[in-house]
Amino acid sequence: MSGKSHSSRSSASSAKKKTSASTKSTSARKGNSGKKTTSAKRSASSTKSKGKLTIAQRRELERQRQITQILVTVGCLLVALIVIMIFVLLYDKQNRGTKTDYTSGTSSSASQTLTAGVYPASENYTIAPDGEQLKKPKSGEEVAVLETSLGTIKIRLFPEYAPTAVENFKTLIKKGYYDGIIFHRVMNDFMIQGGDPTGTGRGGECAFEGYDAFEDEFGRNLYNIRGAVSMANAGANTNGSQFFIVQTTHTQYYTIGDKETFLKNGGAQWAADAYEERGGTVYLDGQFRALGLTQSGHTVFGQVYSGMKVVDKIAAVETDDNNKPLEDVVIKRAYLETVE
Repeated sequence: MSGKSHSSRSSASSAKKKTSASTKSTSARKGNSGKKTTSAKRSASSTKSKGKLTIAQRRELERQRQITQILVTVGCLLVALIVIMIFVLLYDKQNRGTKTDYTSGTSSSASQTLTAGVYPASENYTIAPDGEQLKKPKSGEEVAVLETSLGTIKIRLFPEYAPTAVENFKTLIKKGYYDGIIFHRVMNDFMIQGGDPTGTGRGGECAFEGYDAFEDEFGRNLYNIRGAVSMANAGANTNGSQFFIVQTTHTQYYTIGDKETFLKNGGAQWAADAYEERGGTVYLDGQFRALGLTQSGHTVFGQVYSGMKVVDKIAAVETDDNNKPLEDVVIKRAYLETVE
């Protein structure tokens, strides 16, 4: 009996162990399944987090977008500006005269093909005698008088040596063209400039009907010495109504270099001496342009013989950043008179 009973207990104990092991196995499977579910949830959450940008990231993207828009806008503006500049340059080139060499004592009209709209310089002229430019007018000569708001300026004209420029100036005076016009550009120790009815420096016209401008007249033994009256221009053969009076008391050689260079390249001895004594703008003498010594050239057609103190007074007025007098200096009346 005792042996059977022992076997029964042993069998029961064995059954309990199996049940317990089975329970643990089931529990383990449940536990693993739970872990897998949690891991999947975490993975999905991580994916969502990656797809959603932070505030800092959104701000950075917006900043980059704005920078790109600005760069595109600036680029478009630059392209438009370049196109406009190209058109302006082409237009300017089309409307300018062709540059050529100028030889002292010969008319440039004989050696130059002029642009349409440019009146040719007269071939009927003589070379001024040495020092003639600085002499007083003789009895019977016709001179120009400018009555300005600061005093009267009298100008000796040179119709024999610069006939086209003188004819232009006298014709405009007779028409009353200069009456009421201001000196729009004034630079002390340089020059005073007028003759533009718009007062801007961009206006004016020549006296020759049907033409926009007239040809330069260089090499006439006339120089931009202090007191010289010269044509203002915008380049070769663009003379209109604007003129300037050389006012400086210093000798301004600039691109010419010095007195020796001036003489070496055809400058007259009397002119070199006058420049040293009186002052003037040597580099504006057009006859030297062909030698590559200057980029400017201005036709001298007159000389102030009375009223240089007035010229100095005008040059000394207060101006703005564009060298325009703060208070207008006006040519109240311009007229011609015969010296007695």
